[in-house]
Amino acid sequence: MAEPSSELILLAQRGDRDALEQLVMSQQHYVFSLAMTVFHNADDAADLTQEVFIRLYRAIGQYNGESRFTTWLYRMVINLGRDELRRRKRQVLQINPVSEPGEEDRDLIGQVPDTSVTADPPSVLEHKELGAALRLVIDQLEPHYRQVLTLFYFEDLKYQDIADIMGIPLNTVKSHIRRGKERMAELISVQYPHLV
Repeated sequence: MAEPSSELILLAQRGDRDALEQLVMSQQHYVFSLAMTVFHNADDAADLTQEVFIRLYRAIGQYNGESRFTTWLYRMVINLGRDELRRRKRQVLQINPVSEPGEEDRDLIGQVPDTSVTADPPSVLEHKELGAALRLVIDQLEPHYRQVLTLFYFEDLKYQDIADIMGIPLNTVKSHIRRGKERMAELISVQYPHLV
């Protein structure tokens, strides 16, 4: 995740359409990824992503630089997602995910490039299998664990940034990461014992 420059943010705040477009383009993947942790549904996540960028356009002038821009933006994602879930009066939790057409596009682990020059085919296959297993296991976690682990591992955020984004205490973030990892280990050992 790249933090946009203060110059780019200032230009966007002054109404520069190109700067605002650059902000949106640089953050759309991260916003959608986080929206997926809220809804666990590509259509709902796309709607939330669109709503976030509409709000960004309207509220960019309110960003005052007290926190990192990405922290401010990701907090908006979480808050709008929670508001929508409250509005619907339901909580999205899918225990046994079913793949839908196009879901392979959101394989975050599979997008990590293999940087080794001499990767041998068996370890490449094992890496892909482990990546697919991790994706399925993360999808089965409770939403609060899934969100915190996604921010920590895929968005590479620090504990304090996650606490700011999620609006929870720092110790709760640490606890969610620890318990989420423990839950992942349990699920992997039961569902994929050959990988342990």
